Amino acid sequence: MANTSSLTCPPPFLNEARFGNGGFVDGRFCAGISDIDPDLRCCLPCPATNWIYSNTFTTSYRVAEGINLIGFTVCLFLMISWAVLPPKDTRRHYLSVGLVLGAMSLGLGFIIPFGAEPEQCYDEITPNDMYTSLECAWSGAFIIAGGLSIVVWIFIRALSMHLQICWDLTPGQKFFYGSQALGWGVIAALFTTTITITGVSFRFGDACHVNSQHSMADFWGPLLGIAGLSAVVQLATFIYCINVYLKSLWSDDETQTQSSAGLPSYTSSLRTRTNSAKAVYRRVKKVVWLQWRGIVIVVFILIDVIFFSVVFVYLDTQEHDALHDPKRVLPWVLCLMHNPNEKEKCFDVAQGMLVDQATVTAVLVMLALAGVQCFILLIRWSMFTGWKTWFQEKFSGNREFVSLDARRFSSDARTFELLKVGGQASGYVSTVHSPGGETYVSTMQAMKSPESTVTTPSAVYGSPLSGQHTPDYFGKEVQRNYRSPSQSFSTPRPPTASGTRVDWDPTSTHARGGLGLHPVQDDSDDDDPKARI
Repeated sequence: MANTSSLTCPPPFLNEARFGNGGFVDGRFCAGISDIDPDLRCCLPCPATNWIYSNTFTTSYRVAEGINLIGFTVCLFLMISWAVLPPKDTRRHYLSVGLVLGAMSLGLGFIIPFGAEPEQCYDEITPNDMYTSLECAWSGAFIIAGGLSIVVWIFIRALSMHLQICWDLTPGQKFFYGSQALGWGVIAALFTTTITITGVSFRFGDACHVNSQHSMADFWGPLLGIAGLSAVVQLATFIYCINVYLKSLWSDDETQTQSSAGLPSYTSSLRTRTNSAKAVYRRVKKVVWLQWRGIVIVVFILIDVIFFSVVFVYLDTQEHDALHDPKRVLPWVLCLMHNPNEKEKCFDVAQGMLVDQATVTAVLVMLALAGVQCFILLIRWSMFTGWKTWFQEKFSGNREFVSLDARRFSSDARTFELLKVGGQASGYVSTVHSPGGETYVSTMQAMKSPESTVTTPSAVYGSPLSGQHTPDYFGKEVQRNYRSPSQSFSTPRPPTASGTRVDWDPTSTHARGGLGLHPVQDDSDDDDPKARI
């Protein structure tokens, strides 16, 4: 091989022979120029995105990284709320926890380069990868783990809703342990395969993404497969709901099967009511209303995942074809050679060859919005009131103990009833005239303010008679004796004289009452001659 290091490539391209083998060599944009020398390979300067997309692309992915920071913060608020506040305030669920953990991992993969601002290039033509940049390794690992976690837990969530809505099955403890084992097991297996075989590198922006080589088999294929299966399950749930709704429109809920006596039989009525379309519709409507947050989350996340997966797969395909077929990129190369200092003139040609800037920006923004979407759909107003109560209990200076059953009892509890005139009591008095001419009053003991600032509860808050006896709230003049109705069977009654007593002798029937009533006969007695006399 001839020494080609002294040869010069047309600007802005650089001779590959002048650089070593450090960095991610497969990430170089290089092509041979046989017209100058068969062994000459000229490469596009790093980073390649500066020659494909405009300067506004840098601002776009920095904004996307800022959105990831916001999404990570609000998801962290959700996780802390679920850990600290009681379940009645947060309605936490393990399906939501797994999804939010995935969104936080995905956001953290973009937050690391947002703060560190790593160097994207190893040299002038070679990008860094996870072996040459620690920031790239952590960024790519969190992005892969987050993407896999989101897709897997979205599938489990869609399956759970499908079982509840379509099959009327409530996932229990077995489903919980199965989802934990299957979910995290699949995530760990795919993550290990992707990070060890495919790897990550700087492809566009400050964050590292999955390399194109082997990515379809190790990462994008399983990711799209799980997302597609989730979409099928969710679509089946939607079709079932639409089918139930349409049946409820044409069903007659008043129809009942009658017995031979002309009255609805219990069995047929129960079966009709259970299987009626309107009853099923009401049940499905109730479940959908309770699960609307989960349904919306599944739909939104599936749209995001399928969109950015298709875009990345298309980008890998176009990049592979461009590197192995120089004739496809020849118009763009000629444009750069004629305008080495005015690369803006060649942006349209380059983006038509690969993926346009608007699509790539949309992918980055949709990935960044995953955390914000989870927060909006999983947050509850009761969380804020729960935090308010929590801070009041922890940091409030006035923490006086008051019993939950503390009540102010009057010394004369009968003053709360309508009594005849004569029972005088201080406080509020209300006079009522009955139709018979008698006058009744309702008196209430006046509320007495505490005489001191001592925090110990006063005697009026105590239970009457120290809780040993039930207070007599009604006077004798207002008490009435209970009279049992004549047809009441709550108490036993002696038999009436007119009733006829019938005794049953078990020996007179075919019922066997034991050996005392029916002793076993010896068969030998029948053969004794003396017994026949």
